[in-house]
Amino acid sequence: MADMSFDGIDDLTQYFEKIGGDVKKVEPVALKAGGEIIAERQRSHVNRSDKKQPHMQDNITVSNVRESKDGVRFVAVGPNKKVAYRGSFLEWGTSKMPPQPFIEKGGKEGEGPAVELMERILTAPIK
Repeated sequence: MADMSFDGIDDLTQYFEKIGGDVKKVEPVALKAGGEIIAERQRSHVNRSDKKQPHMQDNITVSNVRESKDGVRFVAVGPNKKVAYRGSFLEWGTSKMPPQPFIEKGGKEGEGPAVELMERILTAPIK
């Protein structure tokens, strides 16, 4: 039977635990940054009205980091409570208005750049 011994395994374990802690610290920053990219894409697909009311573009927000029941951390991106009801009319249309999707379209357009940015932020502590 072969007999093996490892030197420095405790140091290596501490190093990986430190990296894990550093990644946990930057995770909220990465999620918010990725959410901002998607929010910007959503804003670009909404026209600004000339009515004196809260504008959809000004009220597309990124929430604080939340955690699901499964332990997955996320941010919500989209119209805030002031204009959410109007956002649903635009996104899905009405009986008198065709849909003008901006939430889904902005999400699809921003997905690639958002993931790239979040990846850079999350891997920075490892380098």
